[in-house]
Amino acid sequence: MVYALYLFSTEYHNLYYDAEDYWQLGHRFVRAGRFELLGYDDAMRGYAYPLVNFLCLAARKALGWPAVTVVKLVNAAFAGLLFGIVGPRLWRATTGAPQPPSLVRRLAWAALSFVFWRDYFNFSLSDFPAVLALGAGLWLVQRPRLGAALLAGMALALALNIRPIYLAAALPVVALLWFGRAEGPSWAARLAALVLGGALVLAPQWLINQRHFGARTPLVLSQSKTLGIHNLYLQKLKWGLLHEKYESSVGRELPTGQLLFIDSAGATLLKAEGITEIEAPGQYLGLVVRHPITLCGIYARHLFAGLDISHPTPYLKRWDPSRPQQLLNYTLWFWAVLVAWGRRPTAREMLVLTALLLPCLAVIPMSMEVRFLLPLHLLLLALVAFGQWPAWPTTGSRKLGLLLVFGLYLVGCFWLSNSIKQDVEPRFRPYLLAGSR
Repeated sequence: MVYALYLFSTEYHNLYYDAEDYWQLGHRFVRAGRFELLGYDDAMRGYAYPLVNFLCLAARKALGWPAVTVVKLVNAAFAGLLFGIVGPRLWRATTGAPQPPSLVRRLAWAALSFVFWRDYFNFSLSDFPAVLALGAGLWLVQRPRLGAALLAGMALALALNIRPIYLAAALPVVALLWFGRAEGPSWAARLAALVLGGALVLAPQWLINQRHFGARTPLVLSQSKTLGIHNLYLQKLKWGLLHEKYESSVGRELPTGQLLFIDSAGATLLKAEGITEIEAPGQYLGLVVRHPITLCGIYARHLFAGLDISHPTPYLKRWDPSRPQQLLNYTLWFWAVLVAWGRRPTAREMLVLTALLLPCLAVIPMSMEVRFLLPLHLLLLALVAFGQWPAWPTTGSRKLGLLLVFGLYLVGCFWLSNSIKQDVEPRFRPYLLAGSR
């Protein structure tokens, strides 16, 4: 309810770029004036989230509401499910806590997430629905029931159909079935239910691929003849060497378009290797083998850039980063590390962490958007909100040492953030330098 009230008070009343594309994809299910599931014919994105938008289109037509009104209501429901139900129950199932986090802790997690991500819920983007599906899958797969395993398979399949990078989480999710083997149906029976649930969701994608593109796979093809993209991931690996990060501008106080932060080291590397396109995974792995130090530096900057949330929206109307918000963000990272420091995770916790972090690891080489590291950032906020308070030093010298480390850490974070900002493409530089405060 709080998210819904906020969303209807924002300055965003239109859909832009990817959000508009996802909304328009809902029309692909209409053939000759009738709904046809297998009529969907986009090779870039899976059918599942556009199907949600088709239902939103139908609701909009029936009620006569603007598109953004329907989108905001649906996203408010997604926010309630993620922050009120799925996230806290996943924490309880993973940590073995006797009860879910208290209402105060759940509100703290939702409030912190609101600070950094609130305006993403204005738009029909796939990131939060995919995280919601993955979180539901990780929670349900730990429940020792056949029905839960079936639903977990469906949730996991939805996550990787909405965001194909979540395929990296599949094996850890399957491995989590092992922990319920002594509490209910056998491991084999639950595995069969998990596979069946996944097959039910992915079967339409298989039939769509076969019907429209002659491809026999249940996975999203992630290609576009119109855009000249044979493999989106390989294309983004190239962009990741050219750009540290990008934001999207929708005008008003900024030029419209992609706000690119140039990676000079990566561009130099591509030029030295004579590479204009990444044609195959092996070609990129060759770069990693030949230039490990350079690429480690690039990846470190990507990781920082992906966690350094400058604005709570994916579509900028002005460059107006908040120093207090940056300070809060960096402090929360430090706090989360202190919470995790010295704590030995269980095997169950390690599998959940692996499922959440492998997709983040897979996107680090890409041209970075902060939403690509959404699972990692929400995990850090959950450690702060749900975890035990850190064990603080008891002696004066150790307290002073911790404060010194924290101070140096903050200086480094602000320096690196400013360094990345300085790498923005020239046409945006005057706006960024003038807009910082």
